[in-house]
Amino acid sequence: MLAPSASFAARYPARSPETRDHFMSWGFPHKDGVVLVLCGGGMKGLAHIGVFEVLERENIPIAAVIGTSMGAIMGGLYSAGYTPAEMRELLEKVDLMEIMSGRAVMEGDKGAFNRAPAPNDALFSVTVNSDNQTQGRRAALNAKNLYAFLSELTADVTVTDFDYLRYPFAAVATNLLNGDTVVLRNGNLASALRASMSIPIVFDPWPMDDMLLVDGGLKANLPVLEAKKIFPGHPIVAVNLSPEDITKKDSEMRSMFDVAGQTLDILMIQQIRDNAAAADLVITPNVKKFSTFEAGGYDRIIDEGTKAAEEKVEALHKLVKEKCGVWDHELELRRPPHPPTVAEVRFEGVPQGIADRLYKKYSEWIDEPLDMQAVSDAVSEMSKYDDVRSVDGYTERISRGTVAVVFRIERPAKYEIGFDGYASNLNANRWFSVSGTARDTFMDGDTAAAELRLGTTWGGMLRYFTPVSVNRDQWGLTLAARREKYEPFAFGGETELERYVAKLAWYKTITDRMRVGVGYAGEMITSYAPDDDGEHGPYLSFTFNNLDDPILPTRGFEVASDVWFPFGREVVSSTRFTSYIPIMKDNKVIFGGGFKTGDGDSLSYAAMLGIHNELYSLGQHPLVGDQAYWLHLGIERVFNRSWWGGVNIEFFGNYGRVMGGMHDEQSRWEAGVAFSVPTNNFNSKLIFVYDQEGGFTVGYSVGLPRFWDGPLP
Repeated sequence: MLAPSASFAARYPARSPETRDHFMSWGFPHKDGVVLVLCGGGMKGLAHIGVFEVLERENIPIAAVIGTSMGAIMGGLYSAGYTPAEMRELLEKVDLMEIMSGRAVMEGDKGAFNRAPAPNDALFSVTVNSDNQTQGRRAALNAKNLYAFLSELTADVTVTDFDYLRYPFAAVATNLLNGDTVVLRNGNLASALRASMSIPIVFDPWPMDDMLLVDGGLKANLPVLEAKKIFPGHPIVAVNLSPEDITKKDSEMRSMFDVAGQTLDILMIQQIRDNAAAADLVITPNVKKFSTFEAGGYDRIIDEGTKAAEEKVEALHKLVKEKCGVWDHELELRRPPHPPTVAEVRFEGVPQGIADRLYKKYSEWIDEPLDMQAVSDAVSEMSKYDDVRSVDGYTERISRGTVAVVFRIERPAKYEIGFDGYASNLNANRWFSVSGTARDTFMDGDTAAAELRLGTTWGGMLRYFTPVSVNRDQWGLTLAARREKYEPFAFGGETELERYVAKLAWYKTITDRMRVGVGYAGEMITSYAPDDDGEHGPYLSFTFNNLDDPILPTRGFEVASDVWFPFGREVVSSTRFTSYIPIMKDNKVIFGGGFKTGDGDSLSYAAMLGIHNELYSLGQHPLVGDQAYWLHLGIERVFNRSWWGGVNIEFFGNYGRVMGGMHDEQSRWEAGVAFSVPTNNFNSKLIFVYDQEGGFTVGYSVGLPRFWDGPLP
């Protein structure tokens, strides 16, 4: 709702020279009221929502809003028309930590290598650009999901001049290239908010107009002095989230991020004090107990803002009465212009071939009124591509009434070398891997990758994927060679074989959550049985994944299925599923399982239970048959949840059975507890397992189990 202007007579009439001069100092007519200055502070900035609630309830008039970092995001959304109630409701529906972490939903076929490798997918990686310059990561996270989320939230904003929002608005950022404070007042609102929120080291800097922008808090975390420059003549109400006393105990410095946070507080404390002293009124929510990267409990943060603002209600009314109403703002007319016509659509930062494919899809916008919702949808879609690091969609004025829609796309480095590995005492497979990825090799947008593994066995794989078309399909070719080693339960010793694989398939992304593949595959087996010289036949794959978070899911379902039809042999298949059901706070039930089919009379093509952690106690000695199925039931609790991952404990039970083959029918159950620390590209587990044979095992695993052994091509 729009806050009303002061109801008493103004000192200077609407048409007086003084009022005209005041409007000119702003650069446009505007409403009477206070200028709201919002401090940065990460998740602590959600307290601003509570302040908005009190200001609206008390009918405190607002003339303009300016914010830094999370203060910019909250202020930008509020200025764009979101009510405090809508902002509360929004936080109940989304996982801010997942959005800020930039974690994309991991497809279930990732372990089957049915897609091009994602950038920075390995535990450690080194990149080289097209100019043969070595590049490192600029930050821990690129946060492209954060920008796509902000773009979606601001899709209804059709103006590019922030003076025409419900409240005139400005976001504060810092130019990393020269240290200047940058006040953003026009352009794409989502881009301005993302730039202001670019916390150094944590989020990638945001490129804009030959600048590299980072968090405005480095120079003006509480931008009162900037507010006085661009919105002069009105009283300033500042919401300060930084404590006056930044002293902390040694026990509170538990991680590098605690150290980094305290370092920033030390660097910013004096400029915050100087800015707070220049405000007419300061509201200080008590958010010291919350972390900058607080995960959950957002209502408590908002409530602290409400509580702090309520304590200042009397002072707010007094401030409005004494310092508002100097100029008569009744003639204030700020009619936003009609949506301009799109005259051009342009794609920057990508090779010409990719730009041509994208232009073919979006050229229908030309000669149509600007639709920022469509621009937001395009940003969201392009952000999901594996070969895109970030996308910024904005407009450039061409003439009166016409604009160009420009997409600035940042892609991964042309070359990438990765180092990864996996080790566990519960599984026979342990390895160290070196991988190399090259992009734009034969065609703009294609990907070629090679990986070599050394450990308990050896293996190598070559993959090539054509560019993703505008219809979201592509072709993929896989060539692999590997040595496999098994010692099945009651099988009579260890067996080794070498498997050589070729697979050509067409893949189609049906929706953001579903992907299918159709192709043809062949294998050649050596070092085992004479009748296992080779097989070939059609191949199918299917994945579906609607998890709310790929690293720390709380709800959702995922399934991955691969089916191979070798001529003259039984169908070889593997299907896995997992569902997550939340119960109470920070707890969930995990129900999963799967089934496999094969030829139990041949170890090369048998359905083996245990080689891919179906049952931990069978990892060294799997069960073998024609068919196999397994079930998993667990209750998991998350003890710590943050942008980097979390810490879990799960109590679980597993049951598996194989049928057919040399031993007809076998089954096994186990129960135990697992402690895990999952992150974006790393996982570690400590597992205690008791099985039906009476055995008790203490196991561990380090790394992501990207298994590629087994009969499937």
